[in-house]
Amino acid sequence: MLLAVDVGNTTTVLGMYRGAELVASWRVATDRMRMSDEYGVLLGRLLEMEGLEPPERAIVSSVVPPVAPELARALDRYWGIATQAVTVDLVAPYLTVDTDNPREVGADRMVNAVAALEYQADAFIVVDFGTATNFDVVVRPHRLIGVALAPGPGVASEALFARAAKLPRVELVAPEHAIGRNTVSALQSGLVFGYAALVDGMVERLAAEIPAEHGRPLVIATGGFADVVRSHARRVDVTDPLLTLRGLRILADGG
Repeated sequence: MLLAVDVGNTTTVLGMYRGAELVASWRVATDRMRMSDEYGVLLGRLLEMEGLEPPERAIVSSVVPPVAPELARALDRYWGIATQAVTVDLVAPYLTVDTDNPREVGADRMVNAVAALEYQADAFIVVDFGTATNFDVVVRPHRLIGVALAPGPGVASEALFARAAKLPRVELVAPEHAIGRNTVSALQSGLVFGYAALVDGMVERLAAEIPAEHGRPLVIATGGFADVVRSHARRVDVTDPLLTLRGLRILADGG
């Protein structure tokens, strides 16, 4: 059994693989203060609830430096597992990070690019909705040629609510109409339809800079907000909520 973990700034996603089959997955809040023993308790409870045996291997991608060492210590102490960390060197056989400074590219960006190459296309734009909205541009044979970043919808909405005292927190779902006739629908319109328009506009700009020989890029959306936006973004081709976990599995298994 393989434990694959993607540690994001807001959410940590964990998946258990038996071979190539994902048998369980969980989403928990990322806590920079959580210690190794707490991770041991958390993982033990998650496994127990699903009736799963402990993992034999683990791979972790993390953009939160304090978390990965504590998680690795828990896996070593409680299950005797040495954890693989996603780095440029680990990814190198599968992906060339063709940016000015490859080592500053987030581990999750590289993992998503590796997974995207499993799809049938010559170019890809991966839109990952997390704390930030990331646009990863990938071309064959195996090159990540760049990234664009914007605030994620959750961060944008929380900043708006914090700075505008009279605006209520709203559920991030699409309203019936773009023209809002009350405060809730107005906010939902701007956040959902606005982000869909952001995706379409950025994809158009990024696609125009991909060398023409690669053709039209396949646009893959992932992350917690992807299902909400997909119905309203004209340029999203595929929604793949498991993209990052699958990329981790590919790296851990060597293909």
